[in-house]
Amino acid sequence: MLQTSQLDRNVETTCVMINCESGSEGRIIDKIREIQGVKECVRTTGPYDILAIIESNTVELLKEIIENKIRKIQSVNATTTLVIATKF
Repeated sequence: MLQTSQLDRNVETTCVMINCESGSEGRIIDKIREIQGVKECVRTTGPYDILAIIESNTVELLKEIIENKIRKIQSVNATTTLVIATKF
């Protein structure tokens, strides 16, 4: 897993928590890992099924990755996005 010290302070790092149809997790993780900008993608337990860590230089690129790539994957039901504050 990424450590805070490993995060590039010049890019936005974002956690995308994903809900999907049961049994589709492995296929979705494989597809998400192919997306440029995805640094980590793992299965989770609890209210979310998958967690993806994304790094992006712009908000527009981040929006493109989440809205037009991750959310378009078959069997993805919903996403919740958290931006990691690395600049204080």
